[in-house]
Amino acid sequence: MWRICLWALLLSGCNQSAELVGGNGFDAAAFTQSRPNILLIVADDLGYSDIGAFGGEISTPNLDKLAAKGMVLNNFHTGPTCSVSRSMLMSGVDSHIAGLGNMAETVANNQLGQEGYEGHLNDRVNTIAEVLKPAGYHTYMSGKWHLGMDPVQSPRSRGFEQSFALLYGGGSHFDDMAGGDVHRSPLLYRDDGRLVTTLPEDFYSTTFYTDRLIAQIDSNIGDSKPFFAYLAYTAPHWPLQAPEAAINKYRGRYDQGYDAIREARFDAQKKLGLFSPSTPAPPRPAHVRPWSELSAEAQAFHGHNMEIYAAMVDYMDMSIGRVVDYLSQKGELDNTMIVFISDNGAEQWNYDSAPPPVGRFARTFDNSPENSGREGSFVFYGPEWAHVSNTPFTRAKGTTYEGGVRAPAIVHWPGKVSEGKASSALTFITDWYSTFTELGGVSSPSVSGKNLVPLLTGTVEHVRDGDESVGLEIWGRRGILRGEYKLVGSPAHPNGHADWELYNVTEDPSERFNLVSKKPKVFSSMVKAWGDYVSENNVIVPLGPFIVRPPGEKPVE
Repeated sequence: MWRICLWALLLSGCNQSAELVGGNGFDAAAFTQSRPNILLIVADDLGYSDIGAFGGEISTPNLDKLAAKGMVLNNFHTGPTCSVSRSMLMSGVDSHIAGLGNMAETVANNQLGQEGYEGHLNDRVNTIAEVLKPAGYHTYMSGKWHLGMDPVQSPRSRGFEQSFALLYGGGSHFDDMAGGDVHRSPLLYRDDGRLVTTLPEDFYSTTFYTDRLIAQIDSNIGDSKPFFAYLAYTAPHWPLQAPEAAINKYRGRYDQGYDAIREARFDAQKKLGLFSPSTPAPPRPAHVRPWSELSAEAQAFHGHNMEIYAAMVDYMDMSIGRVVDYLSQKGELDNTMIVFISDNGAEQWNYDSAPPPVGRFARTFDNSPENSGREGSFVFYGPEWAHVSNTPFTRAKGTTYEGGVRAPAIVHWPGKVSEGKASSALTFITDWYSTFTELGGVSSPSVSGKNLVPLLTGTVEHVRDGDESVGLEIWGRRGILRGEYKLVGSPAHPNGHADWELYNVTEDPSERFNLVSKKPKVFSSMVKAWGDYVSENNVIVPLGPFIVRPPGEKPVE
């Protein structure tokens, strides 16, 4: 089969273009037409159980339909945080190679200036758009970027022919452009590379990103080229904000409290076959009080926060439905692979646990019960609901426990994907790069991800053999996944040794029963795998404290 080849290796020190090769009567135009469109949709801080296909009670009929007619990946893992995950998603390599060894906002002193810790997607890797565009794809992007602020780091300079991008990690979802912390306000956007100073008065992030992506696709619809479209929502990332009508839909829905909701979600997950009926019930975190012990005022506060969060997820699902309907109306749906994922687990911050530049900044807004969820508010939902979103896992975003790095994933590809199947194969966020290059007919050497096409089409049951592992690290928090086992390490102690924990995450997805002493051979082999991961992926274990670092000079036009 004729292929499109990428002549230069990804890590050759500069961005290289893919070239279409022909000869012997090869019809390049016909081959271009035969390749599928790719629509990649990423939710921001969405928990594993928040959508119906993964056990949630929030109304997500569009995603549930994609899952029912596609495939669910119930053992899909990401990086622990937003930009770390997105660097791997875009490049197909580990974040410590791609430039986000730590988030730009919180690099340790011994990591500053080091290769792989640039704080933006570096020029030693190619983005999937940089590879697919010269191979004959239209490339579109709308939503959160978080991979660099300067022009040469923008989506327009990294392979996207049309883009509207939020440069920072989060902030207001409305037109006031309030940032995510005291250092990053107002927000910064780029529209096809140009800095944006104002937004339309009716701006709401989910609506605008959806409208813009549909317009981008529509600008070239009907020509001979397939498209790669990246729709990167900021929902449901804090501050929790949603249109009033969407919030009203959930008024009173969470009055029963987080304990009852988490129990219902776990029961639904077992009925869906995501977990064995014998899986132990997940515990409530020790720092979360039983719902019944809260005062009426506290219950109302927490219940309303979850109403806003649910409204954001519901509204995102409705917006995804608009894109799917558009593709169907244009006759493109059957030739489009749709991938939906979250970038990491749910966020558990509140006003007190968030870093001071975030928490103190959030307190300056009008967060009264009457105003929360509207423009001018800055609301979190805290550990009380994050542990519900991450059912049945423990911990949350920013950790290498399952609650931080295991996320929902759905693939819809009519006539190709095994319909209605849930795969328990270990998959990782770098895998999408290899999958998309395979679909685009492009070779992808020097990437760490696996091509998922054989898994998705039912040719194989697994893409990693029993000895292959996946490594994770941020802020000294460590993880190794291999088969049914997970090695998790706390930041290094003063003596330099990590406090390791070993879990069988198939039998114990809540990571409650430490097997270090019971499985010494497994433990030692996985510690060795950690050492291999460090040496092969440029991991610099942080020394000293982390601080939230202000951004550098404002980016130029």
